[in-house]
Amino acid sequence: MEDLTVEKTEWPKPGLMGFTVERVSALSDGVFAVAITLLVVSIAVPTIHGTVTNSKLAHGLAEIWPHFFSYFLSFIIIAMFWISHHALFSAIRRVDRTLIWINMLYLLLIVFMPYPTELLSLFGKTMVATVLYASVLAVAGILQAAMAFYATRGHRLVDDEFEMSQAGEYLRNSLLMSAVFIISIGIAFVSVTAAQFFWLTLFVIQLLERFVFGKKQRRELAAEIQEAG
Repeated sequence: MEDLTVEKTEWPKPGLMGFTVERVSALSDGVFAVAITLLVVSIAVPTIHGTVTNSKLAHGLAEIWPHFFSYFLSFIIIAMFWISHHALFSAIRRVDRTLIWINMLYLLLIVFMPYPTELLSLFGKTMVATVLYASVLAVAGILQAAMAFYATRGHRLVDDEFEMSQAGEYLRNSLLMSAVFIISIGIAFVSVTAAQFFWLTLFVIQLLERFVFGKKQRRELAAEIQEAG
């Protein structure tokens, strides 16, 4: 006799409001994609008078190097935020109203990034443009840390098996990013150029953090394997 048993489909578990993590993640990914796409608008086409020659075009492109700097800087920073956001939501198993609204405020800043990027391209030598750019990213980092803290504290929105050391990693990554931009705001009152170059320490810190904490995690894993053996 034929087995007519129908397998039950496993649907994503809804959160407290009926929303699923998948829906919130999909919206977030879409906003990140829009923000990154709009960044290219900040790159202006050089204005060339008279006949276009190779030397004139090369000179024109060299004059708009701040546009390229702003574009690449913002692209990489938004990518770093997306990676951290993706890692956090990979651990989250359910959502509630508070997390959704923190995430929405966070996305508001992410999709706003093309505007301060454009200001930085045009008025990068001014303190106002530099402080605005740094302020948006500093607050975004704080909001990302707030999401991690809220979701993981007491295993509120994560599994009981979730390692709290991982929550510390989420918080550390987000707060380090915020710290770099907050410090740069103070530097901007003395030197705008120094403040902007200070942003590059963000990448150095990220590499050092990966090296130091990655080495620690490898040691812990090796110890666990040795104990199991």
